[in-house]
Amino acid sequence: MSRYCQVCRSLSSWSQRRLLGQASSSIKVSSSLHRGISVMDIMPAVNTSIHISSLCQQQRTLSSSGQQTTSKLNIKGNVVQPISEAQRRAAQLELDRMNESTSRLLHMTDVPVSDSIVNETRVALNYWSRRWYMHFHPGFGRAAKGSQLSLQALRQWDKHDNSDNNMIDVGSLTANIEPQHEEIKTNTEQLQQGGGDHGARQAERLLDWSIENKLIPHGIFDLSKEASYIKSADQHLASSPNLTCANIVQTYLLPCEFGGFGGSNDSYGLRNDATLSKHFIANASYVRALADATRVMKKMKQLHSTNPDQLSPDTLSIVTELNVWSKRAILLSEIQSKDSVAGSNVGSNSSNLLELLKILEQDDEDSISVGYDNKYTLQGCLDHMEIILAEAENRYTSTNDDRIRPSVDWYNHIIGAWARSDLGDAMEKTKQFLDGMEKYDETEVGVDSSTDSDIRRCWAKPNTITYNGVLFSLARDQSRGRAKVAQEMLHSMKERYQQTKDESIRPDDVTYGTVLHALAQAGMAQEAESILDSLEDDYNAFIDQSESDEQSIMPESVVESVVVPGLTIYNSVLNAWANSFQRNAAERSESLLNRMKVLHQTGRNSGVDPDMISLSTVMKCHSQSKSKEGTERAEELLNQAIAMYHQGNWKVKPDSIMFNCALLGWASISGVDGQDQGGMAAERAELLLHKMKSLREDSSLDIHQDTQSFNIVLDCWAKSMNPSASERALKLLREVPSPDECSYNSVLHAMTKQTTGTEMVTSAEALFEEMKGLKEKKHLSISEITFHVMMNVYGKSRNVDGATKAEALLRSMQSDGLSLNATSYNICIDAYARRGDSKKAKSLLDEMIAISEVHTECRPTIHSFAAVVNALAKSEAEDSVEQAQMIVRNVEELDYVSPNSVLYNSLIDCITKNGGLNAPSQAEDVLAKMRQMHNEGHSDVRPNPYAYSMVLTCCARSQDKGAAERADRILMNMEQMYEEGHSDVIANDRCYSAVITAWARNGSVKAVQRSLDLLDRMEHNLKEDKPHGRPNAHCYNACIHAVAKSDLSGSQKARKCQEILQRMIDQKEK
Repeated sequence: MSRYCQVCRSLSSWSQRRLLGQASSSIKVSSSLHRGISVMDIMPAVNTSIHISSLCQQQRTLSSSGQQTTSKLNIKGNVVQPISEAQRRAAQLELDRMNESTSRLLHMTDVPVSDSIVNETRVALNYWSRRWYMHFHPGFGRAAKGSQLSLQALRQWDKHDNSDNNMIDVGSLTANIEPQHEEIKTNTEQLQQGGGDHGARQAERLLDWSIENKLIPHGIFDLSKEASYIKSADQHLASSPNLTCANIVQTYLLPCEFGGFGGSNDSYGLRNDATLSKHFIANASYVRALADATRVMKKMKQLHSTNPDQLSPDTLSIVTELNVWSKRAILLSEIQSKDSVAGSNVGSNSSNLLELLKILEQDDEDSISVGYDNKYTLQGCLDHMEIILAEAENRYTSTNDDRIRPSVDWYNHIIGAWARSDLGDAMEKTKQFLDGMEKYDETEVGVDSSTDSDIRRCWAKPNTITYNGVLFSLARDQSRGRAKVAQEMLHSMKERYQQTKDESIRPDDVTYGTVLHALAQAGMAQEAESILDSLEDDYNAFIDQSESDEQSIMPESVVESVVVPGLTIYNSVLNAWANSFQRNAAERSESLLNRMKVLHQTGRNSGVDPDMISLSTVMKCHSQSKSKEGTERAEELLNQAIAMYHQGNWKVKPDSIMFNCALLGWASISGVDGQDQGGMAAERAELLLHKMKSLREDSSLDIHQDTQSFNIVLDCWAKSMNPSASERALKLLREVPSPDECSYNSVLHAMTKQTTGTEMVTSAEALFEEMKGLKEKKHLSISEITFHVMMNVYGKSRNVDGATKAEALLRSMQSDGLSLNATSYNICIDAYARRGDSKKAKSLLDEMIAISEVHTECRPTIHSFAAVVNALAKSEAEDSVEQAQMIVRNVEELDYVSPNSVLYNSLIDCITKNGGLNAPSQAEDVLAKMRQMHNEGHSDVRPNPYAYSMVLTCCARSQDKGAAERADRILMNMEQMYEEGHSDVIANDRCYSAVITAWARNGSVKAVQRSLDLLDRMEHNLKEDKPHGRPNAHCYNACIHAVAKSDLSGSQKARKCQEILQRMIDQKEK
């Protein structure tokens, strides 16, 4: 029921690049991962309001019969009445007459100029130029001529007359066209001679024949008596002598426009750029159509020069010219997007499409009056459109001739072309035009650009299409700020419509859909559902009112003011919840899915039966919950879709994207404590992958195990704690049809967890060499990420020379044409830190600081400094504590990095391991500083249980006589802080164990009793289910150690130890 959105049903390579974007090669789930929903760019379509009165009748039929009625809808959404046989015969007779007349005219030589020849030519030109509109365009209400057949006929575009014309494989055309020029020329001729034009080519032949026989001055373009067919409020346009050429151009451009027809106020039957579907395919058919339209546009402009008394530039000719240029701009925008971002909508090699356009236009080098280079660039097209507009505006202001009065379509074509571009100033440009048009609407004279440089002077007021174009430009940005601006613009449109009752600015379903898409991309789910609720309220109120008064006919203005929330609108709201990442997203999306089912089943809104996009979006919400329950629910929805499809519901046909949504759920919990028990997540993911393979044998299901599917399962194994994860990942890699860099990186990442022996390092090295071999053959690309993962393999291995090998890879990156960054250095610093080589770690840090002034990407991060402090902690250098303290002081003074808990924890660790008698005092001072900084607003500095346990461990290891009392005091303070509301300060079993150990080493009289008191508290914590430390074997052993070191007699020690041992046994039995 919704017609303003096309969904790209493929995983974007941009998502795959995001998958490669972590050194660990762990797959990051991007918001656009499934079906491109987060990139579901919505473009305005033709006046797509549902014919409410027909819909109400359907609702009444449903309520009375209890069965769902299926209606055939044409593009506009109206219920199509069957075409009678008499009407079909009449249309065929007219076609036969026109064929006979045209054939006779075209075979005439030495044509005598007579009224009969002129009239016959005019009638034939008029017929062929508007044949598609008469016979196929439902917007003109020519049901008697076959509007019911329009959609099918248009879909069979390339099967008319010459079915092979558009089957040319543009990808096979080389960018260097010289060697294959003759072959391409043949293909070009086929394109130029192709059929399926619904009359445009026949009309162009007649036009050329008329020019050759000098019939133009005799009135063949005088359409004053033929203009009643066109629905226009401006009769200057209906009787324009340019109308024939405009119709030919428009019909040629149909392949460029199918999939998104016009806007809600399409006065002249001419679409504008903001009406094209985002996910159209720019292919040979598009290029041919553009070249044909450009050729006719040139002929129209030539006639303006040679026959100014019969044809001159007017409003319609400017609309036509801008229309052609806008389609060229859109094509070049897609080609430019293809060159910069893989996965755009260019159906073939982008350079070959551009070469094909040049070949088709090479015989008409003067067809466009700009330099050769500019007309094949996006910026050149947009600049020329503005030149055309400015010249036309100047002509109007200097002559005040209503025949060339600026039209809203002029501005809408330019706004649409800018909105479709990826240029940085696109949003600013569209807003300037909108502001100027709004100013004109307020003043009716326009605003002088010289007085306000931010507002362009315009000579037409905006309509819904204008706003939809600007909204689309806003929706291309995924930021919350732009989404809020789009929401505010919708609110402003609604207010303006309520105040003026001007139907030309009434928000339509395209408007709502575009705003919802912007909100969905930004993850603003509550705002999106609020708009949906408002639409549902208006729709339900209208249906209730119509049902209560079935006999009365409601005013058309009331009928058209209601927007029916269609399936795409509901899917956009579902997508908003998927992108919100809120904890209740799965619950809210499932609730909305159930609402859609009820609306469909009851007939209240039969067009919102959930489809594959609906289900996969809800599955994505569950998968993102990062819980086993959510992942299992996602897989359950997948199984439901499979069952529903086998029962005949083709709308939920499962595909690889739907499977990938379920697989992502297992990837999200793989290796997560409490969720992935025994490494079952990777096992379940691989089982699901095998299920895809088995279902592929079902010929009705187009399910393919693409590289993305394998990569998700490989990522599961990479994160899994299963001991055989690396072997399983390597085995699965050999099954990937076309492994990419991410595939290999996931296996290498799995190998970083295999730290025993050198076998895995050897396997990783072999895999790395295999990747380099594929790179040399240009079968695989290798980025910095691969080097980082391999450096991690070396760094995390137990090989003595692991750090050295990691640094060797670091040094080789630049020779391989790769750029170093902070991550590259940090991995090497970590490798040396693991081996306690503080000198090499410090040397790399100094190198980063030295080169960061020129190479800012190598500037040290807080991780760099913390890793060096960690290296000092593991070293045996006498001055390690002093060096660590100096590094921390330097960090505190730097402006490009901020201290965090990791840095201070590493310092405490260094003091604990390498400090002297004053170590407990120094460690406690660092802890106090962390508390102070946190209280002062440093959110990244928070004393956590690990920091406290390290300070207490420092006390336990100290030879200071007061260390035990210090440790006891710190422990009691922790419990007090927890009682005061500091829920993150928990005295865990490690903290208790350290304090008991400190007392055990104290050797004082009260050491035994204090140790036993602490043991009692731990048993009490266990009994009362308190979050603090609970007894473990180490605590009991420490108490026994305290008894052994005490001054008690031998028999007393034995009895005490026996009691502690019995408590330990009893606790274990409990």
